[in-house]
Amino acid sequence: MPRAYREAMIVVNGRFLRADPTGLHRVARALLDAARAGGLDAEVLAPSGVADRRVDRHLAAPWPGRAGDHLWEQVVLPAAAGSRPVLSLANTSPLAARHSAVVVHDLAPTVHPEWFRPELRLYGRMVLAGARRAELVFTVSHAMAAELRDAGVRAPVHVVPNAVFPEFRPVPATDVAAVLDRLGVEPPYVVHLGWADPRKDVITALAAHRAVFPRRPHNLVLAGLAHRNFATVPVPDWPSVRQVGYVADDDLPALLTGAAALVYPSVYEGFGLPPVEAMACGTPAIVSDIPVLREATDGRAFYAPVGDVEAWAALIERALAGELEASGPRDWHWADAGALVVDALGRLGLGAIRR
Repeated sequence: MPRAYREAMIVVNGRFLRADPTGLHRVARALLDAARAGGLDAEVLAPSGVADRRVDRHLAAPWPGRAGDHLWEQVVLPAAAGSRPVLSLANTSPLAARHSAVVVHDLAPTVHPEWFRPELRLYGRMVLAGARRAELVFTVSHAMAAELRDAGVRAPVHVVPNAVFPEFRPVPATDVAAVLDRLGVEPPYVVHLGWADPRKDVITALAAHRAVFPRRPHNLVLAGLAHRNFATVPVPDWPSVRQVGYVADDDLPALLTGAAALVYPSVYEGFGLPPVEAMACGTPAIVSDIPVLREATDGRAFYAPVGDVEAWAALIERALAGELEASGPRDWHWADAGALVVDALGRLGLGAIRR
């Protein structure tokens, strides 16, 4: 264990580092890296077996598996932290910690339990309980901050918006062609990310695609995989619907760059990063007209009412005709997000800059 972190001011809950670096776990990694680069005096603790360069010290879990990791978070971690504050970056936090700060990305399992398998309802209650007990809460949008306050969170809530990862930028045509060939995707196409999550409303995307197809033949590309945490989302076996499964970070910018548009008919988000990533790649983003997505995209995407197939079809048709222009992302980086976290922790006496 590096000497520099033995007397660290704050403990970081590294349980999330066992998960694949997708979705909120990818965001949590970026936020941790940015905060530490900004000087946060932190020691990252994780259960034994978590193989990640960010971990400073491993502590044995009571037993292997997901249940053991959860018990590690609730019992082993706060005991090891003692009087030091614990910073949790991926929704759940140790309820027994003497001092804690937590990043809550959304409350989906609480507000829409029907989207998840039954066990996730307990997870949702744990997320909310941790936020209610924390001394400081971070979240990713003002819409989410208001939702947390309405749910009974009384601690200060600081908004730290997600940033775009640097690899999301327009990709040269030759590289796009190589990635599309490898994925088996033929232009023209529109792309939907995260379709297997019920909140992403792939049903509207499918209906709009089918309405447009007779006038403008194209493919609907569905990126992502079904996950055991989600309720099943059925997808018809249509020749024009291409399921490409998990798309690696190295390939995703090319897939977005080559698309006529990203379609993102989500009905609930904590932030909604894919539309911002698409815009950074020079691709128009067609998104649900809900406050959080207007906030995340700074009002620069193209908006359709939730579930309004006719409106979605009209925008998809315009995208295929080249009538929609993308605007790049705002000037906001992970270093900015990390600086907000470090500053807020310091102001509340829960963290310190490494000397």
